[in-house]
Amino acid sequence: MRSPTWMAYALWAVGSRFWELAKNAPSLDILLILAGYTLMYFTFTLIFVRSRRLGSTFWLPTAVLSCAVLALLLSLPVAMWLGVHIDVVALAEALPFLVCTIGFDKPMRLARAVFEHPGVLGVRTFCADSVTSNGKHSKKSVRHAAPDAGGIVLDALKSCYVPIFRDYVLEIIVLFAGARSGVGGLKEVCALAAVTLAWDCLLLCTLFSAILTIMVEVRRIKTLRSTISRTSSMASMRGLATKITAYTPSGSPRTSALKHAIEPNSQSPPTSPSIGSQLQKRERNAERESPVARLKLLLIASFLTLHVLNLITPLTSGPRQRAPQPGGPVGARKVDIGTPAVQKVLDELVRVEVPVYSVQDVETSWDRDVELLVRVDPPLHVSIAGGDVPISGAFMTSVSDLMTSLTRMVADPLLSKWIVILLAISVSLNGYLLKGIAAGLSKDYSLNSALQMNTFRFKSVERGRSSGARVEEEKESVKLGNSITRQAAPPSVPIPAPGATSAPATAQIPATGTPAVTVAPQPIYRPAPLPSADNTNVRSLEECIEIFNNGPRPLSESLKLLNDEEIILLSQNGKIAAYALEKSLGLDKKGLERAVRIRRALISRASITKTLEYSDIPMTNYDYSRVFGACCENVVGYIPIPLGIAGPLKIDGVNVHIPMATAEGTLVASASRGCKALNAGGGVTTVVHKDGMTRGPAIDFPSVVQAAQAKQWIDSADGYNAIKTAFESTSRFAKLKSLQTAIAGRTLFVRFATSTGDAMGMNMISKGTEKALEVLQQAFPEMVTLALSGNYCTDKKPAAINWIEGRGKSVVAEAVVPGRVVKSVLKTTVDALCNLNVKKNLIGSAMAGSIGGFNAHAANILTAIFLACGQDPAQNVESSNCMTLMEPTNDGEDLLITVTMPSIEVGTVGGGTVLAPQQAILEMLGVKGAHPTSPGQNAQTLARIVAAAVMAGELSLMSALAAGHLIRAHMTHNRSQVNTPATSQPVTPGGTLPPAGPAQLPEKPVTATDASKGEPKPEGPSVPVSLSTSSSMGSLPPLPPYSESK
Repeated sequence: MRSPTWMAYALWAVGSRFWELAKNAPSLDILLILAGYTLMYFTFTLIFVRSRRLGSTFWLPTAVLSCAVLALLLSLPVAMWLGVHIDVVALAEALPFLVCTIGFDKPMRLARAVFEHPGVLGVRTFCADSVTSNGKHSKKSVRHAAPDAGGIVLDALKSCYVPIFRDYVLEIIVLFAGARSGVGGLKEVCALAAVTLAWDCLLLCTLFSAILTIMVEVRRIKTLRSTISRTSSMASMRGLATKITAYTPSGSPRTSALKHAIEPNSQSPPTSPSIGSQLQKRERNAERESPVARLKLLLIASFLTLHVLNLITPLTSGPRQRAPQPGGPVGARKVDIGTPAVQKVLDELVRVEVPVYSVQDVETSWDRDVELLVRVDPPLHVSIAGGDVPISGAFMTSVSDLMTSLTRMVADPLLSKWIVILLAISVSLNGYLLKGIAAGLSKDYSLNSALQMNTFRFKSVERGRSSGARVEEEKESVKLGNSITRQAAPPSVPIPAPGATSAPATAQIPATGTPAVTVAPQPIYRPAPLPSADNTNVRSLEECIEIFNNGPRPLSESLKLLNDEEIILLSQNGKIAAYALEKSLGLDKKGLERAVRIRRALISRASITKTLEYSDIPMTNYDYSRVFGACCENVVGYIPIPLGIAGPLKIDGVNVHIPMATAEGTLVASASRGCKALNAGGGVTTVVHKDGMTRGPAIDFPSVVQAAQAKQWIDSADGYNAIKTAFESTSRFAKLKSLQTAIAGRTLFVRFATSTGDAMGMNMISKGTEKALEVLQQAFPEMVTLALSGNYCTDKKPAAINWIEGRGKSVVAEAVVPGRVVKSVLKTTVDALCNLNVKKNLIGSAMAGSIGGFNAHAANILTAIFLACGQDPAQNVESSNCMTLMEPTNDGEDLLITVTMPSIEVGTVGGGTVLAPQQAILEMLGVKGAHPTSPGQNAQTLARIVAAAVMAGELSLMSALAAGHLIRAHMTHNRSQVNTPATSQPVTPGGTLPPAGPAQLPEKPVTATDASKGEPKPEGPSVPVSLSTSSSMGSLPPLPPYSESK
């Protein structure tokens, strides 16, 4: 069979089938189907009308209908896979109703959100540097910054996809309920419609969104072409306007109107809508569309409910119930043959071999193989009324006839359906009216409550007053209430302002001739605003964006027109980055402090605890101009650290007070005690024997041979001179001291050691290293610089090379402490100190594998000085490399103490030394800034002070450990009495020794002697051990008795 012939036959068969069904169907069903198809085509027409309003006559409605058809085609195999039997007739009958109720409002809503987006045609901006002398923008200053089309579609999806997805889910749920109803025809159509809606939701976010993206790009191209074509005509119109202006007064409204119409760059166009108005229009449209979607969802639910209740018959396959006729049986019902009584009778009929006449219309055969057909009629119930009729029988008979007539009317299929429909409409209208009344009452109540919240309530001291006085009081109350600002709405959770008291305040208002009036104690909760002026009137986001985009330039001038809350609103919506607040608000003092204040609010409101905004972290009265671009980013305040002064300490013959910024108790007191002991011996002598900051880049070569050749060239005189010349050309203070090289495979490490004047020198030496590597690159073109810092320096990391070779300032300090001072001030002895120093600082650190850690707590003193003087606290890692040595001198009477610190990295220029408080500390020490005549002397002096202060701290801590006073001092100066109510006894540094085995110790008992006093201690039990005692063991308890266990 040919294809055209087959198609014609198929169409003829379908038409014949529909014609037969139409002839057998009731007239009401035909009218309903015809009305459904009429409304469906009206829906299609409405799509084209709405699309034309959005600027698309053909492609947008075609895309919407194509996506819907594709969703239907994709749902067919899914429905077949799920086992849904699809009846073409039932689908044809239900299709118009589904199209009319569900409709195409969701794709149109997304398309409206896309085409009404402010950036769909590009945002028109002006360049600040292209403004003419008369304040107008030139042609070159106008730009069209077009956002990404995909981003516009994503923004539209974000703004409207939640209600769209909600409608999809609700409609699918309702259709799923219809699919589970079990009504023939209805469940299949509902199942297919649910799958179709799921596919439509997926295609809306994928295919339809992609089509919208292409349409946005095409619309932009058309707009650009039309703009270019209008340029020449606008130029001629400008010339015409110039001629008209020559013959028309300048103040004429016609001239100004023509000027605004021709010049798009003219200020304040009268009818140009702003971006905020467009956004508000979009919001109003979205609000206007939401009741339609809800109404459609209600129609779907009603449609399915009517089908489930068998109120509409086109999709039902059961027989139609006719209205009862007069004289006929009323209330006839169907007979269920599955009931036990009927089933028993049918079984008996099957078993018998003779005809049975007790049941009507029994057709059977004597042959058991012939099928038996039985028709069972429902039983008839006959009630016989009595003969006696009471007096009120006539009235009851009339009532019974009326109810019978009403019952017959309700039992009619057509009338019953319309009664239900009218009842539903009545309930809906009543609910709508009640909702409107409730909304009006709630609005009045909210207005009255707002007025009551913003007014004071007065209680009269004298209750007996005249009505005139009451009227005057009410007027005053209203006036006072109107004077209170109402723009700041209270938050959902009341947050009391900082510093607000909870005690009820009373106020008296003096009035001539009236008794005193007191304010009723009523707590008023208000949001605590930022401490800035004029934060009460917070404009909308659209208005703020308008000022931000089109306000005066520079941008800081526009932001001065906004208060802090409005700038916070802009920043929260992505218009101003939190890290760029300083650049946006201005680099003056007020702008910087305002940026810090706003950033605190932004971070606080975005955090979990929301406490930063009103925390105790100080913010005001600080010079942030020294911080911006130099010391810190994203500043929200500053952290005050307690500053203590230890000393004075005589260093190289000069008394110096030691500044220490720390939060550790006893540290300053301990350093002061060490200063006192050192001053008693004449002070501290210091020596700086090396000064050179280092930087060690990592360089790769193609082979080890070229790496070795580069190393030899650098170590040679020619190579060193070439690199030195290039290095020192970058700064007049940078002087290359040495080059140290090392090879690891094909990688060459070069350690530049340079004197950097009074600066710490990391930036200076990095610049010189880059220049030197350029020279090395010319000699070895194949080399590759892996990193400017290859950890061969080494910076901010513990390394043996800093301990051995030194980095920064290498300082050695020495002092002699008299023995009497050791006993009177330090409460210990010379021998005990020397022995403890060897066992703790030398042997103990060696056992721990320490690198440069042969000290008690050099980092403690050094870091406190670093914080006070504006140094880099992270460099305490290598700067704290220290070896503390103690030995007796002057025939063992006095103590000689030395401190060796080979890598103190300090500076008095740059970094944190630019801050005013740190500069004040340096000025107190006499080392502020660069030395006027000898570069580097101030930094070396600061290194000497650090080394001497470390010596004072070492001496005091070691003495406390030797005497057992450490815990006692900390419990006195470093612990709160509330946290530790019970005082603890100081413990000795040593513990009890475990008993040794008999094979290790001799059997000769000895007595311990106090070396300091020379008096024998009381003898304890006999201990099989022989130990040579020292003065450092004088505080140890006696050894436990020895007992040999077998």
